[in-house]
Amino acid sequence: MKKETRESITAAEAEYTGTLRIPGTKEDGAVTLIVGLENKSVRLNFSGPEIKDMNFQIGSVTVRNLLKYDELHFITSGLPIKDVDLQWKTNIARADNSVAGVIIARPNKHKVVGEVGFSLVQVK
Repeated sequence: MKKETRESITAAEAEYTGTLRIPGTKEDGAVTLIVGLENKSVRLNFSGPEIKDMNFQIGSVTVRNLLKYDELHFITSGLPIKDVDLQWKTNIARADNSVAGVIIARPNKHKVVGEVGFSLVQVK
């Protein structure tokens, strides 16, 4: 999957927005997460100055439907720099349609490390 390019949101998808910091960057940036739980699709759209125009891939998408929330895990490659994989672990609450998650930097030669938590809210 590629970076989101302002495609329209389908009825089977939900859109969440907020700010977060990517491990390896210094500043928070605005993000839109577009999720299709039924077809296991994920798109990310960034508007922060450090990551807005980065080219990255999304893969290894897994979804678990639990009683009170849905777990969504995926991996980005090439974000914030080439050869860096980030693991995204998110919980999408059914009660208030919010997303809470953590971004974990996988071991890499660029020494990008850390875990960063975030929360997003659904766009109506």
